[in-house]
Amino acid sequence: MREIINKKKGGRKMERFKLNSLFSVIILAVAVSVGFVLISGCATAPKKGEGPVATLKVCPSAEITTLKYFMKKSKFSGGPKFHVKVGIKNISDKDKRYRVSIFLPDGVSSGGFYPRKGKPPVIKPGAEKVRTFPMYFDRVPDSLTVKVEEL
Repeated sequence: MREIINKKKGGRKMERFKLNSLFSVIILAVAVSVGFVLISGCATAPKKGEGPVATLKVCPSAEITTLKYFMKKSKFSGGPKFHVKVGIKNISDKDKRYRVSIFLPDGVSSGGFYPRKGKPPVIKPGAEKVRTFPMYFDRVPDSLTVKVEEL
């Protein structure tokens, strides 16, 4: 009878040892995970760049030479507005006229013809034309799309 009782007591000790070791392994795993998070840092959003990301859609006969953006007081509405300066160069061997469209992600758009006036209103081969487009937008956007089409 004593042997049976000793076996039972020994069995309980073995179960306690298994539970204690399992609990210790779980605590160790959690501690290691927390350590990795503290060392590597939590997942955060990347820092924003200095300006918008530009997507360019340019026809084969044109080349964008200048793309600048800035905030400037508009003469038509109060407060500073977003402006985009775009330079287009004719890289074909014929006189061309272009249409430039600028789109912001919030639906604001602007654009116009290159050149705006002239007789005839064309850009000679190898020549460059620069224009500034005001946008009715009161901050620098995250992205913008510039589309150049040949007319």
